[in-house]
Parts: sequence; structure tokens; C-alpha cells
Amino acid sequence: MTPKLQEMAKAIKGWMGAHEEEMVACLRDLVRFDSTTYHEGEAVAWLARKLKDYRYDEVRVDPAGNCLGRVGSGPMTVLADAHIDTVEPGSSADWGFNPLEARIEAGFIMGRGVVDDKGCLVAMVFAGRAIKELGFGEACTFWVSGSISEEDVEGSCVRAMMETNQDIKPRLIIVGESSEMMVVRGHKGRALVRMVVKGKAAHAATAWMGENALIKALPLIKAIDGMDDFKEHPFLGKGSIEVTKVICDTPSLNTIPGKVTVIADRRISLGETQQDLLDELKPLLALSDATATIDTEEVKTYTGYDIVQTDYFPSWQLEEDHPAVRAATSAYAAITGKPAKIGKWDFCTNATYLCGITGIPSVGFGPGDESLCHSTAETLSIEDFVVSAGVYALTALIASEESR
Repeated sequence: MTPKLQEMAKAIKGWMGAHEEEMVACLRDLVRFDSTTYHEGEAVAWLARKLKDYRYDEVRVDPAGNCLGRVGSGPMTVLADAHIDTVEPGSSADWGFNPLEARIEAGFIMGRGVVDDKGCLVAMVFAGRAIKELGFGEACTFWVSGSISEEDVEGSCVRAMMETNQDIKPRLIIVGESSEMMVVRGHKGRALVRMVVKGKAAHAATAWMGENALIKALPLIKAIDGMDDFKEHPFLGKGSIEVTKVICDTPSLNTIPGKVTVIADRRISLGETQQDLLDELKPLLALSDATATIDTEEVKTYTGYDIVQTDYFPSWQLEEDHPAVRAATSAYAAITGKPAKIGKWDFCTNATYLCGITGIPSVGFGPGDESLCHSTAETLSIEDFVVSAGVYALTALIASEESR
């Protein structure tokens, strides 16, 4: 790391330490908004106001409803993305307190969204603020996106964001999701496969007059459950498939179904195409005379913006020596004094589109334990939360400096 970057790291670390209380207060304020997927409007409006209060150079809310803010005007553009939507808050009885009134105990903050994904988002906001207030704005152009609707169809709304903000041309994307402070260089993709088995509906009292599509579908379901011969990647591992839903088309509980739809979640290793996924199912489909397609989602965001999204999101990875990975690991080491761990996520994120489809180099990083996501035990280390903001800021600056 150059002496210039070392001085930047020292300044950022000091700035974050001085702003810890303000960061925690900001996160608690954001948690107070119930921003369940497709209901993010109030939280987005608050975020846009906050970015203006922090004197971001530019703030916009795009047609889909994503919030974006920019600091700096340097030659390299870096986009830091974290989603603002959450799953349902859940009941106070299950949490032991109101999950929208974040609780602080012994250096930790608890509440809905602190891990997934509001902690990362607020850390990115303060990363941008540090870059501006420390006078590093000429070193890079740093965009923060508070994206929406990730919890339902990840990748769909950041796709809309990139399509409607084509003047933003990042050369590096930082994806904020819980990683236990590990630098992430890839994860599997996913697809939803919709399989249809047709029979003939009939009254249950005269079932012999029809053909029960649910019974007809059982060989297919059993065969899917036994599938294990998947392409294996040395870093990402093997794909997988699981039946997640069975829909019976029947007018009453006294009618055998004339059609059954089987939905399966297919986790994708590197390089598997939509046609590959369908081709591998052909022998199994024949067991139940079924057909299969990759599912399609119709998304309407809180602004009324319509998105039609094919439920296929490819895997992505960067090599361990990629400049983006080196920038993130160098930033972590400079801020913490410890070497960074490098790995992968087991779950899917917006990086399926941001890197998997666009091809823009991306790295993942964030505070928090991924096993706590969506649970009534979402708990975030305040120390890690503050450190992550410094890592986000310094990653952007190192990448920008080394790209010159």
C-alpha cells in the first residue's frame, strides 16, 4: 500500500471511530421503518433526505424506487449496493421486544434488518460521507445504492436500477451482505423451475373416472429428491435441486386434481445455462409425462414500476488475485490490522445480476452472521458495523488508486 493510501486508511479509521454513536443512531432510525419488500417507500424517502443532510453531491430515486447517492468525481466509479427491504418484522412476543425499536446491549444492536441488510446500507452511507468529509472526493466517484425488493426476486430491481441509470458506469461493485467480515469473491446462482403434470379432474367419489395428477406427479417428485449428479466447480461446489412447492389445480377438496404444478429451487454452479437445467430434467419429466420451464416473476415495486424477470440468476466468481479482491483484502487489513479471510456466500444476492449478468467485477463484504438473517435473533456487533464502513470506503479508494 502506498504512503498516500496509508494516510487515507489512518484518516478513515479515525473518522469512523469519532462517528460511531452517530452511525448507531442512524441505523436505529432506519430500523424504525417497516420496509418489508414492496413497502419500502417511507424508508427510501428517509434515506434520500439523509443523504442530502450528509451533503452528498447527488441524490436520486429512480423510477423503480431505488435510492442512489454520489460523492466525489474521481476517474473510477465504484458502486456500493445494499438492499433496504426486509422480511416481515415478526411479533414483539417472539422477539422479546419491538423489533422495529432496535435494542442495544453489551456492544450489540438487535432488531429486524440490522444484519439483513440495513447495517450494511448505513455503513456504506457513512463510507461515502467519510470520503467526502475527509476530502478524498477527487480520488474516486462513489455511489451508494439503497436497492429495493431483494428479498423476493433478488437481482430484479438492481437490474431496473442499472437500466434506468445508464449514466452510472461502475468499474467495481461492492455488495453489502452479512459475511462475518469475510471478503466474498463468488456464490452460486439460482433458478426456479416450474413443472406441470396433467391428469383429469373428477369427483373424489368417482375418482376412477379421472386421473389424479398429484399421484401421477409422485415419481417425478421422488426422482428430483434423489438427484445428486450435478456439475461441480472447485470453488463454488455442486449445484442442487429441491422441491419447494406443489400446487394442485382443483375446484374443491372433494375433487382429484386435474393438474399439478411442481416448483423446484435449483442452485446453479458456474456456467450452467437455462437449457442445461431443462435438459437434465428430461428423463425425470418422462416419469410423469410432465413439462418444464424456467419460471417468470412479475414484480410491481412500491412506485408501481413493472418488472418481468426470468427466474434464472447465474453464479459468479472472481479469482483470488483479482484486483477487486486485492483491494478489499488490503482495505480490511489496513483498517483492522489483521489479514482478511476470503470465501464465498452460500446464499444468493444482488450480485447474481450485478456481476453474474453484467460482468462488472464485484466483491461482497459485510458485518453480521448470515445464520441470523430472517430470524428473531438478528444481532449485529457494533464494532464490526463501524469497521465495515471503513473497509467499504478504503476498498473504493484503493481500487481507484491502483487503476490509475
